[in-house]
Amino acid sequence: MKAIKIITGILFSIGLISCESSTYDEIGGYVDNPTFTKNIKPIFDNKCTNCHYAGNNDGISELIDYTTIRESIEYGNTLRDIDTLATMPKNSSKLSNATLKLIYKWKENGYPEN
Repeated sequence: MKAIKIITGILFSIGLISCESSTYDEIGGYVDNPTFTKNIKPIFDNKCTNCHYAGNNDGISELIDYTTIRESIEYGNTLRDIDTLATMPKNSSKLSNATLKLIYKWKENGYPEN
């Protein structure tokens, strides 16, 4: 009987700890002054260039360098597609909230390159 109480107490404690509302995704990876080279390009290299590479013949826009990525965010539908509609990246999970915040902060700060 004592063992059951101990196990129940442990399970209850684990349950309380796992109910933490802040996840690493929500608090991790945020930078006040993101730059293209250090913060933004790695996101696009890891999530977008499988389809949006230089010289693709499918009519898909390139997202390979500062100019193409900045223009796609500033004048295109990139933020809509990766955030609001969540249709990008294809065949992959939606970008994390922390990653989206980073891209929005980069835009808000005027697209710093370095």
